[in-house]
Amino acid sequence: MDINTGNLRDLARVISDNLRANGFPAEGAANRQVLAVAEECGEFVGAYRRWSGQARRTGTAEELRAELADVVITAFVAAEELGIDLDQAITEKAGVVLTRGWREQASPR
Repeated sequence: MDINTGNLRDLARVISDNLRANGFPAEGAANRQVLAVAEECGEFVGAYRRWSGQARRTGTAEELRAELADVVITAFVAAEELGIDLDQAITEKAGVVLTRGWREQASPR
């Protein structure tokens, strides 16, 4: 399957459509996806722990990369289900992040 990952909103729509076509009803979809975001974040943290040597077993950079991709994709699917234009939200939030300063300076004593 040829997927254009350059447009994550389109990918999210395809995934949502496939979920519906495979028995996941529209009712409760937003709730399922919000919980899935939390689950994917946990899987990413686990992959990071393994990759960085902080877990009982080791992990690879590829596993870390794949789990982070899952977080982003799942966030876009959650946004689709919630009716959020995540591209626009990211643009707006980036404007805030880039103008709020980076670190408070310690006051001189």
